[in-house]
Amino acid sequence: MLVITGKRIKIILACIFIAMFAFSFQIATSQKEENANTQNTLPTTATPVSGKVVVVDARSRYSR
Repeated sequence: MLVITGKRIKIILACIFIAMFAFSFQIATSQKEENANTQNTLPTTATPVSGKVVVVDARSRYSR
């Protein structure tokens, strides 16, 4: 029969929580590096506009 005292249970739980924290920290760090390497912009081209006014409307179609 295996007897586990309260002190041993606390040590085992502490080891489990430390391992989970280290693993989640490592995953978060690697995801930050992946997000830093990707571009979140769209390529655009310059259109020649001379003497004209360009209006950019940021409202949604439901607010008109």
